[in-house]
Amino acid sequence: MVDERSAYLPPEKHDHWGEETGYRRLHWAAITCLVLAFSSPLGLFYTGFIALPVVSVILGWKAHRDIAKKPEIYAGRAFATIGLFISVVLGTWATYGKSNESDYLYYQAAEQTKHWLGYLKEGKLGHAHQVMLSIEGGRNFEVRDIEEFYQNDRGMLEEQNARFARQPMKMMLDHIDRWNPDDLVVIKDVLIKNVKRNERQIVQEYMLPLTGSEQQAIGFRIQYWRRFFPEGRASHWQLEGIGMLDGTYGEDAGDPHAGHNH
Repeated sequence: MVDERSAYLPPEKHDHWGEETGYRRLHWAAITCLVLAFSSPLGLFYTGFIALPVVSVILGWKAHRDIAKKPEIYAGRAFATIGLFISVVLGTWATYGKSNESDYLYYQAAEQTKHWLGYLKEGKLGHAHQVMLSIEGGRNFEVRDIEEFYQNDRGMLEEQNARFARQPMKMMLDHIDRWNPDDLVVIKDVLIKNVKRNERQIVQEYMLPLTGSEQQAIGFRIQYWRRFFPEGRASHWQLEGIGMLDGTYGEDAGDPHAGHNH
């Protein structure tokens, strides 16, 4: 005996014109819910796709509601149920993974900043300047003694001096005896932006307390550019931009010493 609720009914369920009288069509929202559910893991790689499981759940709920109201017209309750389950599971997994990745990148950015401040503190301005250069823009990986290299390369030394004559680097160097890299405080995790495949921009705001006064500190913002090399499981960090928190953040696009833009 054929189930009266089956989506496909036997020939006797046709009228004398040959038209089906008991056919139920699959609800479009149930099918779409299932398709989006299987696409949910894309949110782990692309932030915008985090919305996919949310949309899938909404469509799954709509399909269930419409099918319950008009069971003689719509079929697909099983598809909607499976889609809802997969959306919740994969969506939660993708969101959790994305959150962990963001926390990791922000943590690494703060560590990179402490490392960079350590170069300034130790007087290794050449090393600190190298962090601000891109791979394509003059970073030297093969030079053994970076500081000696800068003393022998007038062009690089002039660019280094020009960079560190700006704020907040000048202020940091002027008060170098009053701060410690380990005292760095992250004020705000501002932004993580996907630039290209395996490339991110990370922006953070910091406060560097100055000894001798509880009310004095250097506030600044840094924008990093980070490229990941999956073949070697390594990453390259570039301090792409730095500025004070009083609105002077960023560099003049016409400045020959401006950071490398992506």
